[in-house]
Amino acid sequence: MDTMHLLDLKPVEQDILSLLRRQGNGWVPVRTIHEWLKPQFGASAATTKLIQRALRRLADQGAVEEEGLSSGKKWRLSASKTIIPSPVTNIDLAVALLQLEKYAGNHLPADALNSLHAHCESARDLLNRNPHYLRNSFGRAWAKKTALIDSGFPLIAPVPDKKIMTTLTDALYNGVKITLSYRNAQLTTQAPESYEVSPLALIERGRILYLVSCRKSRRGKIYRRYLHRIDRIIDASITYSPSDVDPDFELDSFIASEHALLFFPEPPEAVTLWIVEQGFRSILRDYRLSADQIITEAAGGFYLTATVRPSLTFKQFLLGICSQAQVISPARLRNEIAATIEHAFNSYRRPHAPHGPANH
Repeated sequence: MDTMHLLDLKPVEQDILSLLRRQGNGWVPVRTIHEWLKPQFGASAATTKLIQRALRRLADQGAVEEEGLSSGKKWRLSASKTIIPSPVTNIDLAVALLQLEKYAGNHLPADALNSLHAHCESARDLLNRNPHYLRNSFGRAWAKKTALIDSGFPLIAPVPDKKIMTTLTDALYNGVKITLSYRNAQLTTQAPESYEVSPLALIERGRILYLVSCRKSRRGKIYRRYLHRIDRIIDASITYSPSDVDPDFELDSFIASEHALLFFPEPPEAVTLWIVEQGFRSILRDYRLSADQIITEAAGGFYLTATVRPSLTFKQFLLGICSQAQVISPARLRNEIAATIEHAFNSYRRPHAPHGPANH
């Protein structure tokens, strides 16, 4: 089987091959290729000629096959030509690539991830050569010397559907709209809702992946943003229509200022906690709730005052440490946490759940 290197290809040719590769051995209409490349290269006679020349060059090199005539023409990858990346020859780069493959799989577009896997095969091959050479040995061992543990441990995070992830990252990378079928968390939800959105960003929080998207109002002046948990997306498809670019969206600001991932955030306010320390330092001495956090030492523990946004996430955090932390103020938050703890206490006083299995 003949081979060719990616470095020998122009960007438009690499994009065409990426599209065809996703279709496996199937034929792709030339119209679909033009629709896919339109957001990146524009819709013009010059773009049409650019794509035609790229397809012809790939065909002349034996990388693609064609069928049909004119507007009915179809294309697919050639079975007789394999596209390979340039070999990895630097050991430090090989170690870095393998770490990237290990930890960043959810943060790369599908095509980039496929390219990374191909380079990583070359990286592994490099490190496995000369097994007695110290630098190769150190490089092979590095992967077993680092680990990333989910902050939600011991819970096992939901695994996103690979096909859906490919669709989302493709659309996000290429700036096109997607149609989602989404089921929210409400128990009253009977069936998933379907709607068209423009993807804005991917966020991973505690190993849970979220898609940030938007929809533009009919008058085109207002953008409404959405946060979708990716494991709740039932289906996703690309529309090939250019995304509506929200001019005011900036990811870091969205996370830091809009506090969307806190879920149901309330206005900022001063919160005072009484922290009990019995033989161990409290985690709140090392992890701050806010930049203006103040600790006042006292017998048996300390008082902590900080400006925070009461939210579902913050309240769940307080409940998780309620045996060591007590809300002093504001009274509204104290009463809400106390009511939740009391409800849990009353539930545990019962022998078992109303309709659940009895203890044996």
